[in-house]
Parts: sequence; structure tokens; C-alpha cells
Amino acid sequence: MTNDQLQWQIQPTIQPPEWFIQEVRQHAGTSGHYAAQLLWQRGIRDTEQLGGFLNPVLFKPASPFAFGQEMWWAIERLQQARNAGEIVAIWGDFDADGITSTAVLWDGLGQFFLQNTHLIYHIPNRLTESHGLNNQGIEALAQQGVKLIVTCDTGSTNISEIELAKQLGIDVIVTDHHTLLPERPQVNAIINPRYLSADHQLFHLSGVAVAYKLVEALYETLPNIPKQPLEDLWDLVAIGLIADLVKLSGDCRYLAQLGIEKLQEDSQKPPAMRRRPGVGRLLEFCKKSGDRPTDISFGIGPRINAVSRIQGDARFCVELLTSRDIKHVEKLARETELANARRKSLQKDVEQQAAQKLAQLDLSTTGVIVLTEIGWPVGVLGLVAGQVAQQTGRPTILLSVEEAEEQESRGAEEQRGRGAEQDNYSCLLYTSPSPRD
Repeated sequence: MTNDQLQWQIQPTIQPPEWFIQEVRQHAGTSGHYAAQLLWQRGIRDTEQLGGFLNPVLFKPASPFAFGQEMWWAIERLQQARNAGEIVAIWGDFDADGITSTAVLWDGLGQFFLQNTHLIYHIPNRLTESHGLNNQGIEALAQQGVKLIVTCDTGSTNISEIELAKQLGIDVIVTDHHTLLPERPQVNAIINPRYLSADHQLFHLSGVAVAYKLVEALYETLPNIPKQPLEDLWDLVAIGLIADLVKLSGDCRYLAQLGIEKLQEDSQKPPAMRRRPGVGRLLEFCKKSGDRPTDISFGIGPRINAVSRIQGDARFCVELLTSRDIKHVEKLARETELANARRKSLQKDVEQQAAQKLAQLDLSTTGVIVLTEIGWPVGVLGLVAGQVAQQTGRPTILLSVEEAEEQESRGAEEQRGRGAEQDNYSCLLYTSPSPRD
């Protein structure tokens, strides 16, 4: 179905009862009528629901131990690692949710493990490693003496990689929110809201919020150890939640509200007084104050995502979000801004080329759109594919094709080892709603 065939479905106007309008008026400080009507149509129809929705102070967040035995197993293994002086590695992801997840665990677990000595982190390279655990990275961590990997925003389906880790003497705790396999992976613990019922208030947590719940459980279990308050993580959680476009209901909305308050509070301070000067600098670059979700979805989020799209390696983004070294984060923030500018330029070029190719197709007889070009930058193909899919209403695949000479030079050694000819395209990207510019 193309866009010109789409039709809005307008819900009939429902008049909420007067008592509900009065309740909304007390919380919202407005006339209350239109707000009450909107809230009623969204299914918020009782006093407790209403108060928690509009005011995070009145919301009752779920305990981190709502994840059940898996959370207890994770805490037990982390305490064991701390007592034994083991090296723990955080394995994150390169998008905004994965980067903030890594930053939350870096700051949060850093209250219990000495950073850079007993706590390290790994972010896969978008252009060479892709998402999830990989054997090469696990082997490298084993050589560094790592005995425990804690994943964030990834890991639920990495069965063979987890088995390799076990063979190398490395235990694994998975924190993730992606789709589960039918069988539980052989890990020490897996904390994933997909195991909960669809109506559970934790069900829609993104990776960063799941990582936060793990840290929250540690804070509750070992309350005398942390030197920094748990609230210092809220801004990171809000960035990851909103950038990942999850449904902001239940604890997701609660944590996003708290995090936005933290963002706004911190951005109003002088740089030297900020808890996260790197985040403040990103807000300055995008001319935002951090007081609303769009400051993240149209500002901070795309800038973090741009680094891996352009450079592949986004590890320094964790430093950008966590370091308090003003000069250092200024340099990293500028590098992030340059990557975003480059991403916009490359994306615009590919959009124009894709539009030219699209104009040559007969969409009336095309079920799936496949566009190819030599040398298209793979980091932005997913963005453009999403835009084409939205414009046409059809599944869209964009392929970056390598010239034969370049491919032969780059992969000669690998090809000889495999004894088989490789395909001549470098990347296939899925379609999805395109992230904000």
C-alpha cells in the first residue's frame, strides 16, 4: 500500500466523566478537558494510573527482582567476581541504546569493580563485526584474563558464541531486550523482559533500562558500597530509551521522565559543574536544552548513532558520556558532531541516487524493491532503505556492491583459505522506520 492509499482512522470522540476531568485538572494544572479526553482514549481511566502517568513521583516502579531467579543468579555471580577479584567485561552494542547501556554498566558496575583494572568494555565495530557476540572478540577477552562477560542490549541469541566463552572459562550474564530463542541459552543468568508477560510494566524496557535494573539490584543488595547515587544514571537511561523508540509505558515512561529532568538540570549548570559534560556539549551542538524527548530523538541519539555509521568503531562514545574531563569530552563531542555532519551528507547522496533508480521502476508490478550501487556507504543504507520503504509501502533492500578488483585485493587471503568464491556484495540492510536526522 502506497502513501496515497493510506487513510486516517479517526476514533469517535469520547466524553470522559466529570470526576476524571477534575483529577486531570489537579495533576496537569490546566483546564483539563482535552487532556482528560486524550488520556481516557488512551486507556488511562483510574486515579492511580493517572497520577503515575503524569507525575513520576506517584509512579510505583517495579523491583529489579521482578525478573525473578535470573536476577538473583546475576547478582550472585557478580558478587562472586567481586570477591575473587576477577576481571569483568561489559559487551555492548554500537547504537545509542547499546552505547548508553554500556555507559550505565560502566558507571554502575564501576561502583563495585575498579574500572580499567577489574572492569573493561567492548563495543563491536558496526562495519566489521556487526551486532552481538563474536568469537574473535571473546577470544581476545580470554587473553586479557576475563572471567565474566556481562552483555547489554545484545546476547540473547548468541548460542555458539556463549558456548565458546564457556570453553574458554568465561561465564556470561546476558542483559538484553531482543527476541528470545525457544530454548534458554546456557548462561549464568539472562535478564530479558521478553520472558515477562506482555502487560507487565517492565515488558517494553530497552537495553539500557534492563542494564539499569541490574545495577539497581546491586545497589539494593550491596547498599554500603556505592559512592555515587543511583539517580546519576537516569539521564543515560532516558537517552537510550528514547533513542531506541520503545513504547514509553510503565517503567519506560517513568525512567524517561526522571532522566529528562536530570538532563535539563545538568545542562543548566556551567560545564565544569556538570555530571556529564559530554552530554551537555552534545545538547549545545544541537541547540537543545534536554527538557523534552525530541532533544534526544532528534539531537543526541542520531549523533551517537552517526559515529558507528561513519567510523565503525564507536567505543569512544562511552567516554564521551561518562568522562568528566572537560577538554577530553570537548574533543570527543566535536568528533561526534563531525561524524553526524558526514552521515547527513552521505545519506543525502544515497537518497538522491536511490530516487533516480526508483524512478526507473514500475511500482505497480514491484512487490519488493532491491537497489544496488557500487561503493554505497553501508553505514547509511539502513536509513535510506527505511525512507524508501515508508515512501513506497514496500519492503526495501539496498546493497553496496564492491568492484571485482577491490574485492579481490581486500579478500584474497580469506578466499584462498575458504576455497570458495564469495558473493560480490558487501552488505544487505533491513528496512525500518528511519531514525531521526
